Amino acid sequence: MALTIVPTDGSGDPAVSLVAGAVLDKSPKGIAAAVHRLIRAGTLETGDRLPTVRDLAKELGISPATVSEAWQALAAVGAIQARGRAGTFVRTTVEPTRPARYLGIGGAPLAEGINLSTGTPDPLLLPPLREALERVVARSGSWTTSYLDDPVLPELETLLRRSWPFVPARLTVVDGALDGLSRVVDQVIRLGDRVAMENPGFPPLIDLLERSGAEILPLAMDDEGIVPASLAQALAVEPVAVFLQPRAQNPTGISMSTARCAQLAQVLSTSRALVVEDDHSGDIATGEDVSLGKHLPDRTVHIRSYSKSHGPDLRIAAVGGSADIVDPMVSRRMLGPGWTSRLLQAVLVELLTDPAAIAAVRRARATYAMRSLAVRAGLAGEGVVSTTGDGINAWVQVVDERAALITLAALGVRVSPGSPFMVTALPSTHVRVTTGVLDEHDAAQLQHVISALAAAAKAEPTLRGV
Repeated sequence: MALTIVPTDGSGDPAVSLVAGAVLDKSPKGIAAAVHRLIRAGTLETGDRLPTVRDLAKELGISPATVSEAWQALAAVGAIQARGRAGTFVRTTVEPTRPARYLGIGGAPLAEGINLSTGTPDPLLLPPLREALERVVARSGSWTTSYLDDPVLPELETLLRRSWPFVPARLTVVDGALDGLSRVVDQVIRLGDRVAMENPGFPPLIDLLERSGAEILPLAMDDEGIVPASLAQALAVEPVAVFLQPRAQNPTGISMSTARCAQLAQVLSTSRALVVEDDHSGDIATGEDVSLGKHLPDRTVHIRSYSKSHGPDLRIAAVGGSADIVDPMVSRRMLGPGWTSRLLQAVLVELLTDPAAIAAVRRARATYAMRSLAVRAGLAGEGVVSTTGDGINAWVQVVDERAALITLAALGVRVSPGSPFMVTALPSTHVRVTTGVLDEHDAAQLQHVISALAAAAKAEPTLRGV
């Protein structure tokens, strides 16, 4: 039903009574949830005018700041829209379908040139799957005897527990790290919840959190990981979860030190926030295998991907940690995919135990480190600042993002813009460069990339329309 615009003093405004009557919890989260339920139910429709902050606050007997905070949470998920003096209106009852940040970091395949925007491993450095598949198929019968079989092959769980950075209460496997993050977000985050994550951070995670209606608190970083003071400041407003990437952080390549891990655990010890770790690079990272789960095992969920180390098409990541999170995740999957392919799990077991495959991953780790160092050293020689990259990406500082991307395109090089990675604006501007796909034996290609990046980093913005 469309609600008629009425005087802003609240007299005769049906929206005030409607919304106030739906509010059971007068916190910002409770108010936002009540309004969202009204929108989902169709009681409030697109274009309906909401009560003013002051009118609803008076009706509920609370502070206008509380209602304002609820309105901000609803605006963050695109449910409502402020139109200045005209008021605040229901924006849409349809959730966004396109993950804007995720789609913003790549592009269509290049017909020619060098594509350093992918964030994917070099296919030539992945361990060969053919032999592993042949061995698995040769001894396979029916991989599933029941839909209620354990979701993890026993031999894979043994290997995972042996290599886990702490003793997990529960352990399962899912269809990649992003699947694991999505399931944790769906289970833990509710509309209006506060969460904290690294800034810059992983664009798909930002998309997931924004779609869930969370308020994202940015965490500053230095060369050892999250800055403890920044985490302490975020914890003061009681976020329900803290998301981080302990090794080869995307996009910066920063790996958390053991000392920093202990410092962050100390800061978190007075909080109830869940810790969610995305170890997306896994075995190709050179950084130490550290985890806050070593200090806070009951409040940590650690996700380890095998995509970059063993193959993106395996679509396998392990999730281990708090039983309060992992057990419901396993139960929910029973009503969906059920389990991650046990055939692919068996292939991963082969790759994790075969000496040739182990050696291939070791070579890949060393090669990626060499490629990253070559690019960063070359850029340093040109006076260009980049982070101390681990893994396959480098975070390169530029004067202007748009000018840098245009300059690189003209020189036949594509990189990812930095803006999709930012929770909030940073003091400096960057682009992400996937160094892992460069050929370390092609000196001409390496020099061309370094020269192109140096030119792009120094490119000044031009006046549009001039």
